[in-house]
Amino acid sequence: MRPLRLDMAGFTVFRDETTVDFTDADFFALVGPTGSGKSTVLDAICFALYGTVPRWGGSRGIANALAPSATEARVRLVFESAGARYVATRVVRRDGRGNVKTGGAGLQLMPPGFDVTKLDTGMSPDDLGEVIAGTPAEMEQAVLDAVGLPYEQFTSCVVLPQGQFADFLHAKPAARQEILVNLLGLGVYEEVQKKATTRAAEAEAQLAAVDRILAGLTGVDDEALAEAAERVTAMRELATSVAATMPELREAERVAAAAADRLAVLDAEIAELDSVRPPADVTAIARSVSVARGEVADTSAAVTVAEEREEKLRGELAGAGDATVLRMLQQAHTERDRLAAEAETLLVGLTSAATEHAEAVAALEQARAAATAERDALEAARQAYQEAQATDRAAALRTQLTAGAPCPVCQQQVHTVPAVPAGSAVVAAEAAGK
Repeated sequence: MRPLRLDMAGFTVFRDETTVDFTDADFFALVGPTGSGKSTVLDAICFALYGTVPRWGGSRGIANALAPSATEARVRLVFESAGARYVATRVVRRDGRGNVKTGGAGLQLMPPGFDVTKLDTGMSPDDLGEVIAGTPAEMEQAVLDAVGLPYEQFTSCVVLPQGQFADFLHAKPAARQEILVNLLGLGVYEEVQKKATTRAAEAEAQLAAVDRILAGLTGVDDEALAEAAERVTAMRELATSVAATMPELREAERVAAAAADRLAVLDAEIAELDSVRPPADVTAIARSVSVARGEVADTSAAVTVAEEREEKLRGELAGAGDATVLRMLQQAHTERDRLAAEAETLLVGLTSAATEHAEAVAALEQARAAATAERDALEAARQAYQEAQATDRAAALRTQLTAGAPCPVCQQQVHTVPAVPAGSAVVAAEAAGK
């Protein structure tokens, strides 16, 4: 850590604003009579960083920071550490009751190449750079990270209190070693040693595990290793081939599953059709219906012809003027009457055929209703058969029940074992189904 500039105002003997510039000084000495403030400059550096001074006897002596009759003390230290520039600021105030407290503390990382002389222009704290710490509680860790030394070691090797230089020289070897390690940054070698030790332990553990594995192997030679390598290569090729054919296999499985679903649907439809039994007289009824339909078609054609002939005769009668024509018309009228009677006969036959057709349709509906009833009866017989099987299984379980023991099915305690039925309900249900 190298100080570059120290600003004080109201701090102990420096009541007025005072600046100490260390920018161009590689070595310097503070010279003056006793009480002129030489030690106060070093106290200000220590106070700006750690908020206390060794000769104050701890943080409770913070009242010593105020100059006589002053109500506020300000200290600002610009220093360089590890190639970076920081500015540490602390403010102490006295309230109306006379109590002295820290009014503010902060540590900021200054931008690279910052000109320290700009501090004389009245810059705001926001212009000084990135805020690392903004409260007294945050300052302790932030200063430790920036300087690399805690308060005790800083006051033992950097800013030595008066009369305590000999304490450093006469400190125990372990304490001096810790101070020098932090001061010279030798802690990195301890980290390297720890990591190296950890990696060595891990390597030894792995080596021991490999040795145990090798010790358990027998019959291992170059030929066996070559054979194993060939098998590994073959297995990898097989795995590659299997992975390449997996999409085709999945597609074939999907197609097979879809075909199986369709086949199941068709089997269900076939089973349903096989269960339907048409009545014995359906064929005769269908034949009668077909014959009736033919007769109806013939009768309809004869009626059409008769109507056409009637229209023709009426036209001829209207155009006839002599007796011959009239006789011809009379004969035609007689023929018309005959055809009308024949048409009436055909109409009666048509009505009879329509009646037979309606009866055949009704008989067909009855046959369909009977088939539906038979299917319902078959389904009821199947359910009865399944219930009879369940009853027989339950009866078979009764032989294994013991009063007071839990039931193997429902896990409830059996109070009374029911009697086993003499006959099986399955035989009766199967007979009913057949």
